[in-house]
Amino acid sequence: MSSKPNFLIKWPAFLWCLKIFTYSAILTALLALASYAIMTMLAEPVTINETIDRAASAATSKVQRGAVYVGITWSVFLFNSLAALTASAGTALFVYLNRYLLKDITSRRQHHNYAKISIAMERGLYPIYRVLEWPAERFFGFRSINTQTAENSVWNYTGYSRYHFQLLTAIVPFSVPLLVAAANGAILGMLFAFHLFNGAFSGYHLAGINGIVGGVVYNVTFFISAILPHGIIEIPVILVSTSIGYVIADSNCRLVRDKHLFVSDNIADLEADIATEERNTGTILFSPLFWKIYLLFVLLLLITAFIETEVTPDIITRALSIVEPFVSSLLNS
Repeated sequence: MSSKPNFLIKWPAFLWCLKIFTYSAILTALLALASYAIMTMLAEPVTINETIDRAASAATSKVQRGAVYVGITWSVFLFNSLAALTASAGTALFVYLNRYLLKDITSRRQHHNYAKISIAMERGLYPIYRVLEWPAERFFGFRSINTQTAENSVWNYTGYSRYHFQLLTAIVPFSVPLLVAAANGAILGMLFAFHLFNGAFSGYHLAGINGIVGGVVYNVTFFISAILPHGIIEIPVILVSTSIGYVIADSNCRLVRDKHLFVSDNIADLEADIATEERNTGTILFSPLFWKIYLLFVLLLLITAFIETEVTPDIITRALSIVEPFVSSLLNS
């Protein structure tokens, strides 16, 4: 069952990515705040400030390095465009890697020592294969299949069963949209925790309890005004591109499950299954609509990069000028 290109953007897929993004942002923010609180009780203020600054800088370090070579606007644009491409087209790479995995398995017939080492290593990962069974059967509708092998079966040269190979090919591609959505959420959560805690921490040392409120208001205003102008476009673009990656992974998963791929002992049948997988994925990945959508993403990300570097600083200044009288009154009371 292949997904047609005109159904690349699906609302359930977008909601799935939005949930991962949101959960990751909240969890990261809570963990960061808890870490900062523990450090407050155990470390000196200077050490805490240095740790917080390093954590925040780590989230944006790649953009800062790129800015040295191409300027900040183009650096932001290039990294965001790469993230959008990775989130969508990157998912398909796992499908195309299966052909090399199968070649590796078949080559073990001629290299017995290599086969023994590979099988031993794969058997050591058996708990991971078992972990895959629960989401595959609970959420994706897979059912355990006969894992007995014939004497000349290709599966005799692996440390896992044909069922686990089937699950790997079906489930692993979901890791790309999962990681991209979670990583972007984590960055947002980390930056929010940094501004929230740093504002409260600095405000308390300046003016006690009143300073906490003033510091939080000032830093949260800075955070919102620094994220919202470009984020209102950038975040949906990243999430939609991630949801396309989910659609590619879901299409492949349904194909493997519904067509009962990778259950044969014969290498020729398995090669045919991989060809079926690649044709299904290629229908999406090489469709004109996919690249038209990505081109639209690129144009939108170019606009957001310009907003972030050229417009946002002025918005930050204006937003802070609005709250500064209120913050000053708290710090001086």
